[in-house]
Order: sequence, then structure tokens, then C-alpha cells
Amino acid sequence: MLSLLLLLALPQDPVEGAAAEEVSNQDAPALVIEDLVEVGLPLERSRIDLLPPAGALGGGWMMRAGELAFSVEQSLRRFRGMRDGRERVDARDEIATWSQARRASMSRWAVNGRYGLSDHVTLSAVVPVETRRVSWATDAERGRTSTHGLGDIELLADVRMFERLGERLIVGAGVITPTGEHDARDSWSGTPDALLPYWLQLGGGSWQGLVTASWIRQEGTWSWGAGARGTLPLEKNDSGWARERSLSADAWAARPFGDRWVGSARVQASGWSDVRGAAPGADPTASPLEDNGRQGGDRVEASLGLAYDLAGPGSATTNRLELSIGAPLWEDLDGPGPAAHLNLGLRWRASL
Repeated sequence: MLSLLLLLALPQDPVEGAAAEEVSNQDAPALVIEDLVEVGLPLERSRIDLLPPAGALGGGWMMRAGELAFSVEQSLRRFRGMRDGRERVDARDEIATWSQARRASMSRWAVNGRYGLSDHVTLSAVVPVETRRVSWATDAERGRTSTHGLGDIELLADVRMFERLGERLIVGAGVITPTGEHDARDSWSGTPDALLPYWLQLGGGSWQGLVTASWIRQEGTWSWGAGARGTLPLEKNDSGWARERSLSADAWAARPFGDRWVGSARVQASGWSDVRGAAPGADPTASPLEDNGRQGGDRVEASLGLAYDLAGPGSATTNRLELSIGAPLWEDLDGPGPAAHLNLGLRWRASL
């Protein structure tokens, strides 16, 4: 399974923002390896475009010591038809072999609580509630199956490794806890009380490791960023299978418009493996969504974002609304699997 790696190019010479126009480029020290371990610079919030846009990987939202913050996010990802490799699968061919997923969607509400353990370490917990739906068809009937409930909770510690005016690097490490259901049953593909396929299970049933990174840089009236996120199941669940390993990377650019608006554009590349192990009761001959060897894939997608700052200019706190809309540019699945079509995101975040 080949995972895509997005090569992120950043400018070589740092240019300070409007708050440091009196300092020349020659006075700004070059970024060297030793800088990455020199934490201790204060968190800089002088510009509203220095927060990563909605959907950006790696977080990049740091708290002061003792500061509390939260965000509420709703995301929706829609799928249309099936894809095998890079090609669309004809519904008639699919139904002749397996049941076909005609349409599918993932809807997710997530509450993210954050606490500044120090000026350099922020702890966070993400509690998701998810709904997944698949409209399926066989040669004899059609139907829709859905699951709804608590997903896998994420616990993360972000560390500010480096920060100076106009540039910062944050890395994070944590775990994904097995709180979501991984053995849900319902009517599926014409069979009552069937074990639902991997795609419809809300959880993985086992602990997973999580690592993130976020690099943000200010360039005149623009801000640029890059992020990464990786997950690794640490064991199989009690049903004998484990979620996909995954690696994602993105790059984004943002620009403020006036005192309160921020526009952004982002590109993300993601790769994920097949499921390790097989769930007892899954029938790969009935549907490709039940085949543990057909769950992996790679995808490149682009999105546009818009944010509105509710706190106002010069505020030391965060309070803003964010919106994003995106679509796939390229996709290669180990399927047949649901083909990505559109993704939407809405988030409100505020510090106390």
C-alpha cells in the first residue's frame, strides 16, 4: 500500500510582519536545528490569519499556562458511486458481483477541549459523535443502512518547539481511545441483523497512536502553513482486526481582509492502509466494504476556507467562526470503495 507524501515547499528567507517592519531581514536570525529546542517565546496572537484554517492538520492552536479553550466542529463528507483504483465502477458490473454502495456520507460533530499546561504545552481532548450512512443496491433490492453514536475519543499533547515573530513549529503526540463501537449490527445489503462492514463501524476497538505537526509562517500580508497527522493501531481489537494505518500532509495559505475576515486555500494528501486482520462474520464475497484487503487508498483534495473573527482587533482571546468547502482532485482506492465527492466543515472556537 503506497501512501502519498506531499512535498511542502516553504520560502527560504523569513520576512517579518507589519508588527516588526522596523527590523530588517538581515537582523532576523536564520532558522537552524538548535532553534527547534529553544522553547519559551510567548504565544503571538497579533494577526487573525496566524491560526490554521478549518480542517488544517496538526492543530497549531496553543494556549497560555492555565488558559482554557474549546471548539465545536461539524464536518460532512459525501461519496457518490464506487471507485476501483482510479476508475469509476459501473453500477451494473458492481451489482453483478457484489452489492453496490450507491451513495454514502460521514457526518461528524466534535467538541474539542484545550488546556494550557504551560506556555509551551497544551493538552486537548476531542469527543466525536458520528453518523455514517450507505445507500446500497443488490440485483434484488435497494436500501439504506446507517450507524450513529460516539466515535473514538482523541487525547493529545501539543508542544511548541519553536516560535518567534512570524514563525512557529508545533508537534503533538497522543492516543486514540477505543470508545466507538466496532461490532455494530443492523440490516445490511438485504441481510437482517448482519455485522456491518468496516466502513460503517464508528470505532476501531483498540488503542491507536497519534502524532501531529504544524508549521506556520508569516510572509507580509500572507500566512503560510504545513501540517501532518499520522495514526498507527497498537493492537488488534477483540474481534481480531485493527483500523487502517494512515498518514496525511497538507499545505495552506491565508490572507486577512480587513480587521475580521480571513480567506484561505488548502491542499491535502492522504494515504491509508487496508484493515489488518478480518472481522468474524464479514463476507468479502457479498460486498467489497466487507473485504479487509479493499479498504486502503490514497487521495488528494483541495478546499477553500473563510473565517470571521468575533473577538475583534487586538483581542488577547480567540473567538471566531470558520467555514470550509472542498472536493477531491485525485483518488486511488484499493476498492471498489465509496468515491469521494464533497466535504464541508463548520467550526466555532473560543478561548476563555
